[in-house]
Amino acid sequence: MNDKEEKDTVKLLRQCDAGIKMGIGAINDVIPKAGDADLEDILKKSVKEHEKLRSEAEQLLNSWGRAGKNPSAMAKAMSTVKTDLTLMNSTEQDAAELVSKGCSMGIDKLRQSMDKYAAADGGSRKLTRDLISAEQRLMTDLKKYL
Repeated sequence: MNDKEEKDTVKLLRQCDAGIKMGIGAINDVIPKAGDADLEDILKKSVKEHEKLRSEAEQLLNSWGRAGKNPSAMAKAMSTVKTDLTLMNSTEQDAAELVSKGCSMGIDKLRQSMDKYAAADGGSRKLTRDLISAEQRLMTDLKKYL
């Protein structure tokens, strides 16, 4: 593998890792405010799926001798504040809409990263596609609340 492939692979894996961590944190912020047991179950199921993907990302990064990437403190803080403000007097629809928007933004960022890091290896690209699929499934599951 050449230097460009290695750099793109690690960058794509780190982008996935940070995105997964951001998603888990955001979903966990919404769960106590979901207001509906079925919606909570959907969100908890998604967190479990994201945790598996996070583990996979960490294993792939470890195989390259690299550490993961955390979302920026500013991004995490803004997400928490937005969640708190949006869901202060919320409905299930508000919670589902907030998570769906986050999924959509995550998918866009992952697709941009796949284009940007085009030389990344197959394993990192598969993880990225799996993560996009997980986000799409969650959006589909949330449609009944929108």
